[in-house]
Amino acid sequence: MRRSVIRGIVAGAAAVGAVGLVAPAVAGAAPVSPTNCAKVATPTSGNGWGNTFTDEAGQAGKVTATNVVDKDGSLEFMTTPEKPRGASYHAAGQLPLTDVAKKPLTFEKTTGNANWQIRVTGANVNSSDGFATFVWSAPDAAGKENAAASNQWWATRDLPGIPRGTNATLEKLTDAANSENHKTVVDHYGISSQPSGKTGKVNVDNVSFNGCTTNFAATGAAGAFGSLDSLIP
Repeated sequence: MRRSVIRGIVAGAAAVGAVGLVAPAVAGAAPVSPTNCAKVATPTSGNGWGNTFTDEAGQAGKVTATNVVDKDGSLEFMTTPEKPRGASYHAAGQLPLTDVAKKPLTFEKTTGNANWQIRVTGANVNSSDGFATFVWSAPDAAGKENAAASNQWWATRDLPGIPRGTNATLEKLTDAANSENHKTVVDHYGISSQPSGKTGKVNVDNVSFNGCTTNFAATGAAGAFGSLDSLIP
């Protein structure tokens, strides 16, 4: 499955195409943080969450009323043989990659395949823009885990001493990406789903990256039909 995941996400570092949920926030904005944070995303206001990459057209998830832990909905990915992959992202504002593993990297999910996707540029890889994606796959079982210290991260491109697809900690991938005076930054972070059987459903909520936690809400006080407080990053 990893080989197909690499094929699905390695092409195109900065291509912009059809809008998914909504357009991700501009990459030149301030780095994502607890104060610069999309706290809520709804079906009518994705608050910067979506997928505009041409190599991933039509893959954005949808905010639905299905609950994971809280009672106001979640981000849902439905995959089929005709659409075997889904992915939604938010701009990270060129956050230094060295900052990422210092804080929890968590999301809560139902049973099914869900993965962290961290799209970077400036890495020590064989491309002019230094583009690569770092990936971590959660266990298929429902639950919540912190991926920051996991040794199951891998990159979609070769890094010095770490061939693409080889498991390592995020810290080791970061060190390799930043070798030889490279300064790797995160342009977008997000969640993908690409089950080995192609057909599947998974719901994800409370995505936490660099101290910013996004609640995907379809109903209730913070949802599509109530208050829109805290929607602006």
